[in-house]
Amino acid sequence: MGLTIDVHGLKVAYDSVPVLDGAEFSVGRGDLVALLGANGAGKSTLLRCISRILQPTAGDILIDGQELKRLKSREAARLMAVVPQETAADFDFTVEEIVLMGRFPYLARFKKEDHHDREVVRRSMEMTGVAHLAERSIAQLSGGEKQRVVMARAVAQQPEVLLLDEPTANLDIGYQSMLLELASRLNREEEVTVIAAIHDINLAVHHFNRFILLAGGRVLAAGRADEVITADNIRKSYGVPATTFRHPLHGVLQVSVVRGGKRIAGGGSGPRVHVIGGGEEALPVLELLYQKGCRLSVGPVSAQDSGCRFAHFNSLPVVIVPPFTVMNREHRDMHLRLLREAEAVVVPPIPFGEGNLPLFAEAEIVLDEGVPLFIIDFEGIAGRDYSGGKAGLLMQRLVDKGAVKVDSFDRLPESIFTSGGYSDE
Repeated sequence: MGLTIDVHGLKVAYDSVPVLDGAEFSVGRGDLVALLGANGAGKSTLLRCISRILQPTAGDILIDGQELKRLKSREAARLMAVVPQETAADFDFTVEEIVLMGRFPYLARFKKEDHHDREVVRRSMEMTGVAHLAERSIAQLSGGEKQRVVMARAVAQQPEVLLLDEPTANLDIGYQSMLLELASRLNREEEVTVIAAIHDINLAVHHFNRFILLAGGRVLAAGRADEVITADNIRKSYGVPATTFRHPLHGVLQVSVVRGGKRIAGGGSGPRVHVIGGGEEALPVLELLYQKGCRLSVGPVSAQDSGCRFAHFNSLPVVIVPPFTVMNREHRDMHLRLLREAEAVVVPPIPFGEGNLPLFAEAEIVLDEGVPLFIIDFEGIAGRDYSGGKAGLLMQRLVDKGAVKVDSFDRLPESIFTSGGYSDE
C-alpha cells in the first residue's frame, strides 16, 4: 500500500497571478506529510492539482512513476481519495448513502454494490465513529459530524493516497484530534500515503512526521520537523518573527510568535501571578496565564519538572528544589518572597501529599496579608489527596479565609483579572 508522488516544476496562475511557481518535491511511499504555509501560499491549489480538480499550466505530477494526467478517472479514484475543507450538504442523502459513494470507482456501469462493498462501508463508518448516524440525513449533522462522514467516504474508497485539504478548519479541538489521528492510523496500519494541508503548525507536529513548507508558490523547505520548522523559515513563509522550542511536557517541537518582535520575559503587562508547584497539572495553567499576558513565577519544582522547563524557557522566576527532599529555609524564604511579590496566587489541580503540604504555610501567610488565592478544581481535591485527608482540610481552611474556588483552569484568567480590576484585552 501507499504510493510515491513526485511533483516537478508545477505552475498554476489565477487571472495571470501565479499561485504555484515551479513547486518541486517528492513524497515517499507511506509518508505522512503536512503541507504548511501562510494563507495564499498554494497549499490547497497544490492538493487540487494532485487530485486532478485543477489542471496545472506547467509541470508534471508522477504517481508511482506514472504521469497523473494519463490515468483514467476511475483508476485515479481508486488510487486517491480527497477530504475537502468544506462539506456541502445540498442533497438529502443519508450518511450511509454518502459513504457508499466511496465505492463507485469499484462498480461497473449499472452494477449495484454487493455484500463486500456494504461490509467496507460498515467498517469505514465504524472506524470514523459515524455508524450510529447511518440513517440520518447529512443535512441534519453538525460540521464536525459531516467532516467525519466525508472521512468515512474516503476510507471506503480504500485509497493508497489520502489528500486532506485543511480538514480541521472550523472544527473544535476534539474533532481536529480525531480526524488527524484517524489519518495517522490509516498511514500506520494500511500504509496509506497521506498529504494534508494544515493551517496550525503546532497541531501538525503532533500528527505528522514529514513537512513541506510553501512560500511564494515554491517549496521553501521539506523534511523532518526540525529541518523545516525553524524561526527563519517561519519568518520567510508567514512573515512574522517567531521562536521554536521543545514543549516542556511532551518534547514536541512548537512555534511561538514573538509579540512585538521579541519575547517578553516573565509574561506581558498583566498582573503578577505565582503558580504553586508544577508537573503536567500546572503546565496548562502556566501556558494559559502566559498567553493572557500575566507576569508569572513558579514553584517550588524540581529541575526535571515540566514547570521548571517552562519557567526557564520563558525567563520566569522559579524556586528549584532537589527532588524527594524537604525544602530548606532558603527555599522557603524565596518561595515566600515570590508569593508576596505576586498580585495573585494559584493552586493548580496538583496531587497533594505530605511532601508538598508545607508549601501552603507560606500561601496562608500571604492570603492573610491580602493576596488573592485561587484554588482550581476544589471539588476534585479528594481524588488527589494522598495525605490522609489533611490536604482537604487545609484547602477548606484557606477557602474559609477567603481563597477563591475556580471550577476549571480555563476560567482562571477571568477570575484573576476581575479580582484585580485588570483588562485581559
